[in-house]
Amino acid sequence: MEHSEEELVSLLNQGDEAALHTLYDRYVQRLYLFILRTAKSPELAEDVVQDVFVRIWQNRARIEPTRSFKAYIFAAAKNHLINLLQRIQRESNILHEISRYAQVGENSTDRTLDFEERNALIMEAVQKLPPQCRAVFERCKLQGMSYKQVAAELAISEGTVNSQMVKATKIIRKYIDLKQILLLLIALIAKY
Repeated sequence: MEHSEEELVSLLNQGDEAALHTLYDRYVQRLYLFILRTAKSPELAEDVVQDVFVRIWQNRARIEPTRSFKAYIFAAAKNHLINLLQRIQRESNILHEISRYAQVGENSTDRTLDFEERNALIMEAVQKLPPQCRAVFERCKLQGMSYKQVAAELAISEGTVNSQMVKATKIIRKYIDLKQILLLLIALIAKY
């Protein structure tokens, strides 16, 4: 006997894994294609779909059985994709900013840092981070882990990972700015 969507969501509310599997089978392909149209990346679409079903399971008690599960899951997938794309954009901006601040401009000093020196300066700044902040930054930026993976490994929330990344970026930027000012002062002193 095939259950209605409302019955499946009611069973899901009670922790029935079979109901989750049935809902997964019903929606996985449509959800994947829906996300793929926007994401244009099969890997990203797969990740979004898997993340959405994990969140469905985690939040199963809060899903209202009388409301359209299809509308709920498609909205959840769309919102998750938007959040991921915004995070990717923020991370790209952060890396751009770090790279920009790591370069010594021609106007500030005659010396231009090469790639290895810039990386060394960034790594020096990373070492100055508070322990949790450094752990998060190293996992996200140096090891390429996702916020979700870092949150799971460090037993913290994704929100904490995000706030630690923002904090790390500010500290690194400030450290690099200070180093640039010192280089400028050294260059000015050397001229006199």
